[in-house]
This record gives sequence, structure tokens and C-alpha cells, in this order.
Amino acid sequence: MNKTMITAHSGCEGTGIDTMDSIEKALEIGADTVEIDVRLDPFGNLRVSHDPLSLEEYLLKNLLEEVFRKIMPTSLLINFDIKEQKALYKTINAAIESGFPAGRMIMTGCAAPEDLLKDHSLAEKAAFFLNISHVLKYIYIHHRTEFSEELFAMLMEEPLILIFDEDTPFPNVYLSDVVMFRQKLYAISKTLREQIYENTLMLFQETRAKAFNIPKFILGTQFIRTLKTAGVPLSVWTVNEPDLIKHCLEMEVHNITTRVPRLAMHIRDEYAGCR
Repeated sequence: MNKTMITAHSGCEGTGIDTMDSIEKALEIGADTVEIDVRLDPFGNLRVSHDPLSLEEYLLKNLLEEVFRKIMPTSLLINFDIKEQKALYKTINAAIESGFPAGRMIMTGCAAPEDLLKDHSLAEKAAFFLNISHVLKYIYIHHRTEFSEELFAMLMEEPLILIFDEDTPFPNVYLSDVVMFRQKLYAISKTLREQIYENTLMLFQETRAKAFNIPKFILGTQFIRTLKTAGVPLSVWTVNEPDLIKHCLEMEVHNITTRVPRLAMHIRDEYAGCR
């Protein structure tokens, strides 16, 4: 098992979000990967930005080609958090034109199962960490007739809800609606739940994705444990708490995305030394 990769989240170690300072900090501390948010400005240029901006604001953001020039001479990988679907191919093409190696590119964010299923060559151009929410939405759409319209609408709005069961507590964010959710979700047959789990595993194989990208609060669910047992690599965001970083290492997750990469690397080194 390769050691868990540490990805420096944009704005790591107190630097500004979507800044060259953040990238330079990731380089300085020796992180494995740096996360870069990518959007297209009104002129079609790729910019480092998490949020949609006005033209004037976009012009203050770094062009992606500047990032390539900065990182190219190093061994740092780039996790491209694609913030809009239309930026996916353009980002890959820009990387190829800049000579950035495919083995150092990871695609997350709006990169969806549909992209990989329609174009099998994509998996050769970059590693794809598919967002688990996108994966589940894709599966729900293909099972739409098996849900009530009300339940389908809820699942498309909150796709992760289905993976919580009697054995996993709901995160605080859902507590106000916990009774409603339990009543609707537990009405779903066990067979359908198992079918969705199986389809999730099948989709991982069909897309040739390298990992599923998951938020940290679902790490302890049976659904995620099932994926891990089946050999699906997991990338977890955004893990800043020491105990949770250690838990991810114990689970042998593929990647930890964190705003405190220095701490995560220290804990990883300590954990490796104790094994």
C-alpha cells in the first residue's frame, strides 16, 4: 500500500485562497499535491478562482498558465478542482500544451462520471477523483422510476442522504430534518439500497476513476466502509483535525486534502514510524 497522499487545500497554512502564496507554501513544506480551483473568465481564459467573479475581479486572478510555469520544474502534483463543466477539457488541453505530465494531474470538482463514460481517453490524460455526490446523482437518475417524485427530488438535492442508515448518526447539518429524512429513506427497500451500492462499485470500474472524492463527515458510514472493503481508493476533504487525519491514515485512504498539510505530513510520518 502506497503512503497516503497529502494535498494542500487552496489557502493552506493561512495563505490567501486562490493565490500564488498558497501554491508556494505547498511547495515550501513539501506537500505531495496542491489544489487549484479553476474557472473560465468572460474571455475564455482559465483562471485560478473558486467563485464566479466580475470581469474586473477575474483580471486580478492568476492565469492557469502561470501556475504551470511555477510548478513545472518541481515534482508537485496538481489537483484541479474544476468549478464549471466547460473548463474540464480546456484545462486538460492547456496542461498538454504546457507540457505538464499527465501523471501529475488530478481532476476533481465538476469532473463527472458522464465525462469518463463518453470519452474513455480522459482517464489516460489525468487521474480522476470522482465526487461521490456526482456518482450517486448519476445512479439515482438511472433508477428514477424506483423512487417517488418527492424522494427523487430530495436525493438530487442532497445525494449523500441515502447513504446514512440506522447505524450512522446524522451530521448536525441534517438534524432539523432528521425525522422527515428517516421516514422517507428507510422506506427504500434494502434491495434497492444494495443495488445502488453495487452500481456505485460498477461505475468506479467502468469510468476507470482513480478514487472517489468524499467529504469527511461521511467517512464512518457503512456505505463508505463497503467501498473501502471492495478496494475503492478514497480521497477525503477537508481534513484539518489531528484525530481525523490519523483516522484517515488508519483507514489507508488514498488522499487527504487539508488546509494544514504541514501537520498532516507530520502525523503521517509519526504514524509510519509507529507501524
